[in-house]
Amino acid sequence: MSGKLSGMDTVTVRELQKNLKQALIRVQRGATLRVTRRRKVVAQIGPAQTVGATKPWPDLGARAERVFGKRVLKKGAADVILAGRGEW
Repeated sequence: MSGKLSGMDTVTVRELQKNLKQALIRVQRGATLRVTRRRKVVAQIGPAQTVGATKPWPDLGARAERVFGKRVLKKGAADVILAGRGEW
């Protein structure tokens, strides 16, 4: 792209550095830009893909109850490590 991000789809690294704001506006509008260094394409910049709904977090409390039942664990791993270290 010679000169202020003309209508082409290819831009050099230097032009991208100088005109990043205009390049991002074009990408935001749906254009895909190929970035070249020494006439070789090194990157492609395009609009972000929309992400669908994420999965809900699992119910870890219910899972722990299924695994351990009603047992109450006396000490956790952090307590064991701290006890092994002694006094500071």
